[in-house]
Amino acid sequence: MAKKKQSKVVQMLSPENYIRQKARTLPVYKCFVNADWQESGMANVLIARRHTNSNLTFGTYLVDLKCLGVKDAGYNFNVSESDFFALLDRMKMNLDFSEINYTLAHNIIYAGLEFAEDFGFKPHRDFTQVAQYILEEDTESVELMDIECGNNGKPLYVSGPFDSITEINKIIATLEKNAGPGNYDIIIGDGDPEYDEMDDEDDEDFDDDDDFPELSITDEEFKNSHTLQLKIVLDDLSKPEVWRRVTVPSFYTFALLHILIQIAFDWENCHLYEFSEIKKKSKKIIITEINEEDSDDLEARETPLSQFFTKAGDLMRYTYDFGDNWTHTITLEKIIPQPTVKPELLDGKGACPPEDCGGAWGYQNLLQILADRKHPEHQEHREWLGLYDDENYDPDEFDLEETRQLIDDIFSK
Repeated sequence: MAKKKQSKVVQMLSPENYIRQKARTLPVYKCFVNADWQESGMANVLIARRHTNSNLTFGTYLVDLKCLGVKDAGYNFNVSESDFFALLDRMKMNLDFSEINYTLAHNIIYAGLEFAEDFGFKPHRDFTQVAQYILEEDTESVELMDIECGNNGKPLYVSGPFDSITEINKIIATLEKNAGPGNYDIIIGDGDPEYDEMDDEDDEDFDDDDDFPELSITDEEFKNSHTLQLKIVLDDLSKPEVWRRVTVPSFYTFALLHILIQIAFDWENCHLYEFSEIKKKSKKIIITEINEEDSDDLEARETPLSQFFTKAGDLMRYTYDFGDNWTHTITLEKIIPQPTVKPELLDGKGACPPEDCGGAWGYQNLLQILADRKHPEHQEHREWLGLYDDENYDPDEFDLEETRQLIDDIFSK
């Protein structure tokens, strides 16, 4: 009996894996940058490569040459030439694009990236995961050009229109740590170089839910307040455990507690959240904003912690990212009679899981794949995390002193 011929299965690569594995084999087609990139210190770079079918794969890179490096990155895979030029025309409506050679484009991107890394700023995740592979490897085969970065050699951070107060404070704290006091410059909002002199009108520019919530109390309210010691545990994780212990003023709102948790755990504050009661028949929900007039929910910006944390052992649940559904159990360990003006990080354990990794189950699966070098998805997951060749992900890593200092810097503003 004749043997059946086995059909050959051709495994199709996803666009991301194709870019990682094969984009560098495609010839460079065209490169563009905004004409004022040297004067502004902000470069919008586009690099396109041509497929054998004449379609194009291209990457876009927003490079802050003054401070933050690769702030944003994107990629488009296997698009027609007509669609590419239609997109380019739309971009030219807002930017005066000039065509440049690949060597200049490469040098702009990597000069900004390396300058930023010297001061503790990593490139955007989409760059490390995918978009970097549209570029040639950064080796001596690419001619090195002199690209000016910073302002007279020092980092100059200029806040963008969508930078929240929390993000601004994080960046300043990073500069303070890595550049040192007096070794960097900042321009906030409308161009005032003194951050501490931002007036109330500037604050109104940062009015969305991601911004630092305002708080106003009287001297009498402060005298009658106390300090809450809370332990916040990330649920459904045991190997390793992830938790933080903090003290916080009782007059703080739940919106401020949300910001504190984000910083203490090193979340990225890019998803919705809510607080809810535990072990109560009628559970109150505390959310970012009330949209329905007859809602029983409470607004986080207007609800003080003292309304729910009244005695040791009181519990609340904090849920962050309703997709991955990261739940945290908050326990009031004790009430300290003396008031305090700002929170403090006392202790903690475990690294914060990466955003968008699929929740507790996805995180455990990620750790298993990273621990197995022979796993077929091992390299892909390393690239997704943006790990360098000499870097490993440590789920136990937590720098208590660095995080404590960051919280102190941010909540002292």
